Amino acid sequence: MSLSLRPEKTSIKLLYLRLTDSAPLIIAKEKGYFHQLGLDVQLHRETSWATLRDKLIGRKADAAAMLAPMPLALKQALPNCREQLLSGLILSCNGNAITLSEDLFHRLQNYFSGSSQADIAAALKRYLLDNAGSTPVRLATVYPFSSHSLQLRHWLRSANIDPDREIQLVVLPPEQMLQNLHSGVIDGYCVGEPWNTLAAHKGAGAIITACNSLLPAMPEKVLAVTKSWHEAHPATHLALRAALLQACTWLAARGNRRIAAGLLSQKQYLDLPETLIQLSLSDQILFRRDAAIIANPGWHLFAHKDNVSGRPCADKASQLLEMCKGFSEVSPQAEKAFRADLYRQTVDFLLSKK
Repeated sequence: MSLSLRPEKTSIKLLYLRLTDSAPLIIAKEKGYFHQLGLDVQLHRETSWATLRDKLIGRKADAAAMLAPMPLALKQALPNCREQLLSGLILSCNGNAITLSEDLFHRLQNYFSGSSQADIAAALKRYLLDNAGSTPVRLATVYPFSSHSLQLRHWLRSANIDPDREIQLVVLPPEQMLQNLHSGVIDGYCVGEPWNTLAAHKGAGAIITACNSLLPAMPEKVLAVTKSWHEAHPATHLALRAALLQACTWLAARGNRRIAAGLLSQKQYLDLPETLIQLSLSDQILFRRDAAIIANPGWHLFAHKDNVSGRPCADKASQLLEMCKGFSEVSPQAEKAFRADLYRQTVDFLLSKK
C-alpha cells in the first residue's frame, strides 16, 4: 500500500457505547488521527450492543467498536442474517468487572470464609443452596455472546454454580446496569468500566473481581465492519484501522491516560466524572465505597503497533468460540471473522509511513 492512501469513502459513521474502552475512537477523533488519514469520522453513541449490531448490518453505519465475540457469533444471535461481520483489529483486552449489589454482598457475609473472588463465589454457592426455592439471584450481562457472559459464567462455574439452572441471567445495556442494581431489579452484573467503579463510588454495589484476574488479556473490543462494506471500501477500512491503532498505541503510554480521561468525560462522549473514569484507566480499583483504592495492573490493555495484542488471529477466535460452546452451538467457520491478514496490512502501512 503506497503512502498516498486514498479512501474510497471519506465521510464515516462510527458507532460506540458509553464505556471507558471506547477510548481509542475518541482519541483518534480528538488527536486528529482520522483526519491525518483523510477521514471525516462522526462518532455516534449507542445505548445497547444489539442496537449497534443492527445498525451496522443494516448499513446505517460504516463501522463500530464491538464486543470481540459478536462477529464470531453473529449466526448464533441472528440465524437468518445473510450479512457477515469481520474484524482486522482488536482494540483492547480486559476492562470488565463483576459487581454485586450491596444487599446481596451483605447477605453473603454470613457465608464468607475469606475475601477473595473465589471465596465470594463459594459463599454465593452456599447461599444458593440454603435459599433454594426462594427468589432467584438475578445477574446481568450486556449481550448473550460477550466476554462479559463468558467471564461471569467462568466465575460462577469456578464455584460449581450452574449459570443456567441456579442463577437467572438477564441482558441489559451497560448504562442501565447501575440504575437496575440500585432499584433491586438485578442483584449484580458483569459490565465494562466505568459502571463498576460508579456503583462502588455511589455505594450501590461492591466490585467482587476485575475480570483481568479471571481470564487475563481476553480480547474485549474489536473494530468491526460488514464483509460487504470492507470489499467495497478496502482503503477506507485500512485508514480506519491505521488511525485507531495509532490511538491505541498512544493510549498504551500510561502518561497519556490522564489526558484521555479528561477527553472521555466530555458531555458528547461518556458524560461522566473524569476522576472515576481515571481510576480504571490508571489500573486502580475501588472495590467498595470508602474502601482503599488499590492497584489492579492491566485492567485496560490497548493494542500497540509494536506487539501482537491487537492481532485478531484464528487462535484467539477459537479460544472465544470454545468458551461459547459451553452454552451454545457455534459455527465451525466462524473464526474466519478474525482477519490477521488485515492487521498485518495495517502494521505494514504504519511502518511505511515512518
